[in-house]
Amino acid sequence: MKNNNRLVTVLYIISRLSFRAFQLFLLFALIFECIPDGSLGSYNSNSHHSKGYQINTHIQLNIPDTLIFYNNKEARTAGSILKTGDKEFDKDFSEIKNDKKINKTYQINNFDVYSISDHDFNTKKEFNNVEPQNNFSDLSVIVNPKNYFLKGALLVKNYLSLVLGLFVSYQLMRLFKQLRTDFAFDQLLNKRIRNIGYSLVSFQIINMTISIITTQYLSTINYYHYIPTVENSKFQFMNLSTYVEYNWQTLFMGLCLVVLAKLLSYGYDLQNENELTI
Repeated sequence: MKNNNRLVTVLYIISRLSFRAFQLFLLFALIFECIPDGSLGSYNSNSHHSKGYQINTHIQLNIPDTLIFYNNKEARTAGSILKTGDKEFDKDFSEIKNDKKINKTYQINNFDVYSISDHDFNTKKEFNNVEPQNNFSDLSVIVNPKNYFLKGALLVKNYLSLVLGLFVSYQLMRLFKQLRTDFAFDQLLNKRIRNIGYSLVSFQIINMTISIITTQYLSTINYYHYIPTVENSKFQFMNLSTYVEYNWQTLFMGLCLVVLAKLLSYGYDLQNENELTI
């Protein structure tokens, strides 16, 4: 019994400290949300309603390995041509490349990637000397939508983990506090276990739903790229997409706790019936 009480006391202290820590983190986050520009002194918040919220994306770059600027003084022609991997375009590319009468300047994989200002997408990323053709990578970008519904959804998603941590640590703190007083099972303890299970399941459902909404939103945006030395350039070398965020382990744990709570409740009721019968 002493060992049980000692362990319960340690777990109670840990859960209480965790609860206070989550309170502070959430308080500071809300304070910075209330500040117009999200900055206080030298500290700037990376996630703020005025700047946007970070989401994880998957980026695919299909970059031509060479760009040629050419000038044919005899024919009085000038222009640029890309090596794209398309047979018809690459045939013209090879002809210009091998034509010794044409003055040529080469530019290899050095351009900026940006988004057009009339979209709700707020990011700018420079890629220098990227390896050509079909590069895949994960990239975190800041999305600052004008749509209030989407911005509210991203705000909820941004602080959802803190709210979950605060709620779970509170339930654990109350649970272990009760066990310190009376190391016995009752319906109140069962209710706290069930609440933790439901919160984990709800967290995954809400997180998954918001990420699906974000995915649908970003799929409507076209991403254009420019090369400074090409006038009015408007290339599409990038495909950027989000993915549905989920964690099967957390969802499975939540469902297990819900089932466990139901079994314990059934066992508790059965025990009471036996005691009344006796």
